[in-house]
Order: sequence, then C-alpha cells, then structure tokens
Amino acid sequence: MKLRPTVAILTFFIGGAAALGQTTVNAKSDRVEILNADRWEFDNFIAPGAQRLIGQVRFKQADALMHCDSAYLYQDQRVEAFGHVGIQQGDTLNITGDRLTYSGQNRTATITGHVKLSDPGMVLTSEALRYDMRSHRADYDSGAQIVSARDGNTLTSVHGAYLASERRFIFSGDVRIEHPDRTITADTLHYFTTTGIAQFFGPTHIIQGTTNMYCERGSYDTRAGSGRFTKAARIISNGQTLTGDSLHYDRETGEGLGWGHVQVTDTASDMIVRGERGRHLQKDGRSMITGRAELVMLMGKDSLFLHADTLFATQDSIRGKRVIARRNVRFFKSDLQGVCDTMTYSDRDSLIVLRGTPFLWSNTDQINGDTIRIKMRNGHADRLFADGNAFLISQADSIHFDQVTGTSMTGFFQDDRLARLVAEGNSRTAYFAKEKKDGVERTTGLNRADCSRIEVGLDSGKVSTVSFITAPDAVLYPLEQAPAEDLRLKGFIWNVAARPLEREDIFRESPPVAVARDAGE
Repeated sequence: MKLRPTVAILTFFIGGAAALGQTTVNAKSDRVEILNADRWEFDNFIAPGAQRLIGQVRFKQADALMHCDSAYLYQDQRVEAFGHVGIQQGDTLNITGDRLTYSGQNRTATITGHVKLSDPGMVLTSEALRYDMRSHRADYDSGAQIVSARDGNTLTSVHGAYLASERRFIFSGDVRIEHPDRTITADTLHYFTTTGIAQFFGPTHIIQGTTNMYCERGSYDTRAGSGRFTKAARIISNGQTLTGDSLHYDRETGEGLGWGHVQVTDTASDMIVRGERGRHLQKDGRSMITGRAELVMLMGKDSLFLHADTLFATQDSIRGKRVIARRNVRFFKSDLQGVCDTMTYSDRDSLIVLRGTPFLWSNTDQINGDTIRIKMRNGHADRLFADGNAFLISQADSIHFDQVTGTSMTGFFQDDRLARLVAEGNSRTAYFAKEKKDGVERTTGLNRADCSRIEVGLDSGKVSTVSFITAPDAVLYPLEQAPAEDLRLKGFIWNVAARPLEREDIFRESPPVAVARDAGE
C-alpha cells in the first residue's frame, strides 16, 4: 500500500499509542516526520513499536530532509536507513551514502559506505561520516578526499571536520593538498572553500616548482599563491634558504619578505646573511637584508664576518653570485680585518672589492688606498691590490711607523699572512733601523728612499727587507737627525681605532677617519 504524504503524516501522529509510540521530542520542530513511503509496516520483533518503511522513503526534521530505499523508525526517534541514503540541509548541502543511523533527539547522523558530501565548489568522499544537524558540522576519522573544483585542489587527511555554515574544513593526520602547481603536506590544517585559504597549525611543507616552503604556523592563499608564515618559517629556492620569525611569499611576483631574525643561507657559496628585515626577489635573483645586517662567508676552516647598514645579493648567468655591502662596512676574519663604505664580492672570480675610504689590516700591517681588491683562493686571501694613493703602515715601536706608499701596490699572502708587497708609481718608503744592546732593542735610524718600484719583504707583519728595483734615491738618517717631515710620509693615516679586533666589533660605530697629514703639521 502506497501512502500519500498527508496520510502518512496523519497516521504516524494520530495512530494508536501502543502501535506508534511517542514521535515527538520536546517541540514540534524536533519531530521526525515521515513524508513518504511506498509501504509501512510495524515490526515488534525488531523492537516494540518499531516501524519499517520501504520504497522511496523520505523523512524531515526541522530544516533537514532525508531519503533512502528503506528504514526503521524507533520510538526514541532513532532512524536506521538503508540504500541510496541522502541528507539535504539548507539550499546547498547534500550527503549521500549506503547506510544511515540517525538520532532525532540529538539530531546527529552517521553515514557509512561510499559517503559523498557536496557543497558549492567542493565534494567530500569517505567511507564513514558523522553529521550534526544543529551545528552543521561533519566529522570523519577513517580518511577522506575533498575535491575543490573551483581551486583545482584535491585534499586528503585521516581525520577531519567540515563546518558547513563557515564553509571551513579542519584537517589533521597526514593532511595533503594536491594541485598541478603545488603540493601542501601538514599536520593540522584549516581550509576555507569560499576563499581557498589554508591555515596551518603544525609542521607544514609547501612545494611549488623549485620553491620549498615550511612553517609551523601560518596561512597560504591557494588562489593567489601567497603565503604568510609566522613560526619556524623557511623558504628554500635555487640553493638559498630564507628563514625568519615571520615570512611572506608571493608566487606571482616571486617576492619573499622576512621580519625578525631573518637569515639567507646559500649552501653553494658557503655564505650566510642575517638581519632584522629581508627581501628576496626570486625572478631577479636579488636579496636585501637590513637591520643589524651580517654576512658570514665560510673560508676553509675560518669565517669572515661582515656588517653593513644594508646587504644586497644578486645572481645572474654572466656575473654569477655577487654580494654588495653598503654604508659603514666592517668585517672581521682571524687573519684579516677591514672597514670601508662599500664592499662587493663575486663568487665567480672570488674577488672582494673595497671602496670608499677602505682600510685593511693583516697581522700588524695596515693598508689603505682609493680602492682595495682582495683575491681569494680556497677560502684564503691570496693576493691584494691597492689602487690610487696606496699606503702600507706597520708599527715599528710605540711612536714610529714603517711606511711604504705608491700609486698602486700588489701584496702576496702566504699562510694567511702578508709576506711580500710591491709598490709602483712614485713609490716612497720610510722604515726604521734597530739595534739590540744588552738584550734591549731600540730604534736607531730612519731609512728614507724614493723609487719608481719598491719590493718589501715582511716577517710576522714587520718589514724585514726592502729592495729598490730601479734608480733609488735613498738615505739613512740617525734617528735624532731625521727630518720631521720624513718620519711620517704624506698621506699618513693611522686608523687602528677603527679596526675590528673580534667578531662583535663589526657592530660598533667606527670613529671618523682622520684627515691625511704630513709630519710636523
């Protein structure tokens, strides 16, 4: 017997109490209403008052509609439904499966077997799902797949929940988002189907082409391709790793921004750049670090530590990787220290160039000039070039200084020490002779020479030999008879107060450079 909907409802609520039992909970809106069934039977063998509905069965409770091939309805408002089970709530949410267990008192449903939940723009499939009609929340614990047609994302996880009113998923346990352009794996992740934004609450990896991002807290806009990472953040791209307290990344522009303890590590060049704020342009291969900026260059078993107001790094196919340090540059290495206004380093030719009042110290030697170039080899200083007003100073005693000056100088390092130096172009030298008497060494004279080319040998940072290559004009003065203007050559500047003596000194303010002066002025 097929019942018309009105007859079914009337019969269900007015029939004999012994046969039908109580079908209301607390209010009319909480009643489970039978809208349709092809056949309706009472089955006291299953349970007293149990009703069996067969064929095109439809139920309703509040704003939720349910349908199935057959069902049992119990006096406590429980429903067990079988075959082509479906739930519809509101205008958009639909759930289908093979079997349904529903509690009218709690308004909760458990759907099993080929479960499919659909809402605008997405479809969830699983083998089991729990759904709360009141909170509009679906939960699963045995794995599910969600396909977002709008964003092209396929999401999978072991555990999850869907908050239909917010269009938000909460995933945990082997969470994975697959997209043709990226893959996201996470421990705990929230995903908003209306915006395509994923929020992370645990270890998360995002692989996008050659870029690998990681964080333990943050968010990623899967539509715009932009991410904000606020805990344990790092971005790895083209052999460089960017880390910071907070990182932002934009796929379209290839721009990465960092704040707080920012660090760029270049494993190919054995180079680390640190600072408080950073910017990386992936497409142009350029980076910038400011705020207590520090460059660390690994050189053999040693490291060079450099500070500047701003550090830039660039990379191209012609010049390779280059680092540019600007304003208040100071660097420290155990055997080499320096200050200048601008420094550049090229890994292609291993050349450090210092400009803007550069000063360089090696052991007890100070070298300055208009420009200083340092050629590195296997992580060590190999050769030095000082161009324009080149000047070498080494302290002979507490008040006297050995000096060599020329238009240009070429220095040669051995065992990380400056071993030989050649001065060319209007070269001059002033070095002090010493005598040792009764175990006491004292300065006794001044050797002054002018020559177009002078070669100086150094031992432990002190002048040991001086060779005049062409037509020297030389004179040896007893110290007490040496002219005052020859004690310190023109252009003499002893800038040792600016010398970084340890790593932390690169961050202190350098004193102003004294104006070059002649002795006796």
